Amino acid sequence: MQVDFFEVLITVFALVLLAVPGFILKKCKLLPENATKTLTTVLLFVSQAFLTFMSFQKTPYRDDILVNMLVMAGIALLGHLVMIGIVCLLFLKKGGKDKKINVIKFASVFGNCGFLGLPFLQTMFEGQPEIVIYGAVIVAVFNLLSWTVGIFLITGDKKFISLKKAVINPPFLALLVSLPLFIILKTPLAEVGTGTVNFLLAKLSSSMNFLADMVTPLSMIILGIRLAEMDVKRVFTNKWVYISSGLKLVAMPLVAFAIVSLIPAIALEVRCALFFTFCMPTATQTLLFSEQYDGEPFTASSAVLLNTVLSIATIPLMSLFLNLL
Repeated sequence: MQVDFFEVLITVFALVLLAVPGFILKKCKLLPENATKTLTTVLLFVSQAFLTFMSFQKTPYRDDILVNMLVMAGIALLGHLVMIGIVCLLFLKKGGKDKKINVIKFASVFGNCGFLGLPFLQTMFEGQPEIVIYGAVIVAVFNLLSWTVGIFLITGDKKFISLKKAVINPPFLALLVSLPLFIILKTPLAEVGTGTVNFLLAKLSSSMNFLADMVTPLSMIILGIRLAEMDVKRVFTNKWVYISSGLKLVAMPLVAFAIVSLIPAIALEVRCALFFTFCMPTATQTLLFSEQYDGEPFTASSAVLLNTVLSIATIPLMSLFLNLL
């Protein structure tokens, strides 16, 4: 399997450029205080949900896609659990009461697979909507684990675990709607029916596609705003965020590489989706959970910032491992 280092590098760089407008607008104080929250709501509840839905609409049904989705769910779950095990062993002597360490545990495992991973897959593998479907499966696994095991890592207390939020969230619900239609119709909505019905469904699909295409620019603008809000100087003096960066940006991709190497029957698209998604930097959810569950917000924001900056280099470099398959 051959992956072009410079193609990956250019893809990452092109995505980062999209974050610049958000960064500048925030630094120039042209945005209201709640801009990030508003844009995130649109991204999560509208654009990301439609991206999942339209990924299925751009791909004719095949039995192997359904099988690959199940395989992806299994290996994504396995990969996260392996990484959780590694992190817990590394910090075993620290116990579960140190808020800073608890945040680092979460930051070392859970990546930005939705807000950055899906845009990356969409940009890198343009014309291959099937791979975004597999990315959506990883996002569903991410949500399931982050709202359960992840919250436990942050708080050290089982009472905060929310199975309801793990299942009832826009990306997961979008998958639940898209998958049955994909199986039942076996063809995109734009190709269903004839005459007026076909025309209306085609126009409806076109409109929904506009909403889906908003994921990449919206997610990167939000990232730019969040980077502008962080104190860069303090970030680089926090040794723990370097540890989280090493675990998330190097160790976790290597876990993904080990899995896809040991199971050669995995489809190429599934391998790429898993590997690149696992290469993504720390999830912004790290900061949200830290604030919501009385964690250590400064460590969380520092981990998100440093991981994101370093990922510009680590994603292309880690992609070279795929050439060994």
